[in-house]
Amino acid sequence: MAINHLAIGRACFVVRAGSLPNGYNQRPGMTLLLADGEPLELEIDGQSVVSADAWLLAPEIRRRFVRPQPHVSITVEPSHPAYARLLRWARLSPNAAHRLEVTTADRARLAEAATQQTFDAWLDGLLAHNQQPSAAANPRLEHLLALVQEADIETSAEQIWQSFRLRYPSTQAHCSHWLQECIGIPLRKLLLWQKLRRALEALSGAHGATEVAHAAGFADSAHLSRICLRTFGLRPSQANDHKILQVNRFPDY
Repeated sequence: MAINHLAIGRACFVVRAGSLPNGYNQRPGMTLLLADGEPLELEIDGQSVVSADAWLLAPEIRRRFVRPQPHVSITVEPSHPAYARLLRWARLSPNAAHRLEVTTADRARLAEAATQQTFDAWLDGLLAHNQQPSAAANPRLEHLLALVQEADIETSAEQIWQSFRLRYPSTQAHCSHWLQECIGIPLRKLLLWQKLRRALEALSGAHGATEVAHAAGFADSAHLSRICLRTFGLRPSQANDHKILQVNRFPDY
């Protein structure tokens, strides 16, 4: 049985890692890292090694485990209802890397979260316990994320901005600055993440790496491999190896 498990949910990924490669990786989403045993020893954005039981990291922050350690890694995507609250919380700390404490009871509840509904309730409870206020609705951002969700593999960032500005007239430069403030990543990185998500969902099938890469919108399998390695610290062949990583979906209920 695999000692590492990936649960793919709506706008979230949850990795329960027993022992994974410890190279650099960075996620285009909010990341929660929770130690499973000894405190996590991380190098964050090239700084000296730091130790903590749990971290909340803003998008694109590079991290490297000094050594493989059992942990839980949660990636929350911009379309998740908790994303804005998590980003605001992380930005309260220098360089948007925030140390936090997660109680034993909260860790136990996370371990039991086997559905999308229970996971979302756990995340909401964590934010409430740490007195992080709810975020106001953002129709402008919701419209942009809907355009991204509806885009096919050929759709470019420029095409999405053109469609977006039909409803919200502005310059592309202003739109890009606004999006960076809202979610912490540029639109092209968000589209790249969508392609990687499609590829990861397809890897568990019987298709070859080149076929998966093309179907997800990558130029070739080498391009997919580079992005997967940079994002997760794993090559697609490793992510598709059930002896290394077992992939499942979060059922809704």
